[in-house]
Amino acid sequence: MPKPKAEPARSDIALAQLCKALGNTVRVTILRYVLEHPDCIGNEILLHLPDDGPHAQSTLSQHLRQLREVGLLEAYSDGAAVCYRVSSERIGWLCDELEALC
Repeated sequence: MPKPKAEPARSDIALAQLCKALGNTVRVTILRYVLEHPDCIGNEILLHLPDDGPHAQSTLSQHLRQLREVGLLEAYSDGAAVCYRVSSERIGWLCDELEALC
């Protein structure tokens, strides 16, 4: 009789979701920019993406949404602007999880 498959640990699922979100070079570029420029707004991010990056606000918004959904980015309102910063707790968790793989 075959052995039943074990369910992945909750942390493995979270790590896979983070890796999937970072599986797009534009999102990695966005994350790097926000790390270097905390509390920046979406338009600043859009202006500093490489020439081959997204040039539509709607495309950037989708990338930002995916990074927020996995907890890598935090967003808050400053008047009419939405500002972004990297979640130090979540990026620290990601670094720890990746280190544990080595």
